[in-house]
Amino acid sequence: MTRVTGFLVALLLVGFVSTSFASDKTKSAKGTVKTVAADSITVTDAAGKDWTFGIDAKSKLIAAGGSHKTAEIKSQGKSPTIADLVKEGGKVAVKYHELEGGKMHAAEVRVL
Repeated sequence: MTRVTGFLVALLLVGFVSTSFASDKTKSAKGTVKTVAADSITVTDAAGKDWTFGIDAKSKLIAAGGSHKTAEIKSQGKSPTIADLVKEGGKVAVKYHELEGGKMHAAEVRVL
């Protein structure tokens, strides 16, 4: 599996998720991707609960073939986004932090 981090830099222009964590403890969730947006991902767990996580330039994405896909997109003069590697219906594991106000920030998204 290859780590892909640089492509999320463009997400700073789209949206901003506060980095002041309500809890320093990293938590995890696993499930099926329901929706993917430039600044968020919604995952449905095995119990049917939806979890929405904010995504920003600090979020790491780990996906098989991710660095090759990112290089291909950059060679076309485009900026890669999370939607280029994470697809609706795919399985993911998310490591996240809870933010003030009840929001959750994805520190890492691993495509399974």
